[in-house]
Amino acid sequence: MNTFDAYWDEEFMEDDVEDLFVGSLLGGAIGDALGSFCEGWSRERILEVEDLTGEYRNRMGRDGELKFQAGGYTDDTQQALVLVESMLACGKVDPADIADRLLKMWRADELFGYGQAFRETLERMDRGVSWQEAASVDKISNGAVMKIAPLGLWHWQMGEEIRDDAVAVSHLTHKDPRAVAPAVAMAHVMGHLVTHRPLDVDEVIDVAEFSARPIDAATGELIGQLRDLLKMDEADAYEAMLQIPNEVRKEGSGIPGEAPVTLLVALEAFLRMPEDFEQVVKRTLLAGGDVDTFAAVAGNLAGVYNGVGRLPQHLLEGLLERDRIEGLARALYQKTVGE
Repeated sequence: MNTFDAYWDEEFMEDDVEDLFVGSLLGGAIGDALGSFCEGWSRERILEVEDLTGEYRNRMGRDGELKFQAGGYTDDTQQALVLVESMLACGKVDPADIADRLLKMWRADELFGYGQAFRETLERMDRGVSWQEAASVDKISNGAVMKIAPLGLWHWQMGEEIRDDAVAVSHLTHKDPRAVAPAVAMAHVMGHLVTHRPLDVDEVIDVAEFSARPIDAATGELIGQLRDLLKMDEADAYEAMLQIPNEVRKEGSGIPGEAPVTLLVALEAFLRMPEDFEQVVKRTLLAGGDVDTFAAVAGNLAGVYNGVGRLPQHLLEGLLERDRIEGLARALYQKTVGE
């Protein structure tokens, strides 16, 4: 079956798709903003936070200065919005344009919260290395998977070019197949979730697994473990994910923030409780480690499935730049339908 052959139930009409776009971009930003204050914390430390998803909190630096304002997003959402702005301006996925936008922002000191692979890539481009050659070749961090959701939305009607576009966007900063495969899988799942109701858990896993496998077989195999994880209770599934071999975990920091595991954590939370946005995000926050990215990716998934109308009102009200993000989401939808 073509994963982009839409089948709607009688209550779900194409007019609703715009609200799914809004739900996805706002959902990702909400997850990102909720996790910004506790990024890198252990699960045990996060469990001590009262009313974890009840409000946004400031992120303070070690020097006592404000790093992220409560309700503000991090690099995960910032880079996703750059992707949206580029697609709107170009009418297509144009890696050269995205690279140019990022480099201009880099030179203007407008980028923030980025990781090592992104920093090294932009430093190379700033020295004159072409965008085609500047990316990291051996980093498996989250820079591609964290920003790719809008690309899946862009291809919601027809999926023929989604793989090539997702690879191209990933290659701006990451060329390691272990970083690219999760981004390609995420893009496919996003497009699938726009059009498929009711949710079929096995089908979503199939879409993710079999779009990842040709790029990195190990990532596809890891995604396939979702079938067993979802049969476990929540505590046992967390312990199983914690045991996944990795290269970047710091002792006691929680589940590692590398791209294949990030997608696994986000999908596990979403597929376990797809209609409860707040609980999906909370489960990813409680994973410990790179929780802003876990929650951003999970927020994109739960947001596109539930739509903006089912996002928690208190989290919408406290989100900084809500109007801008919503406006970009609506413009993106209108661009995809030619209006």
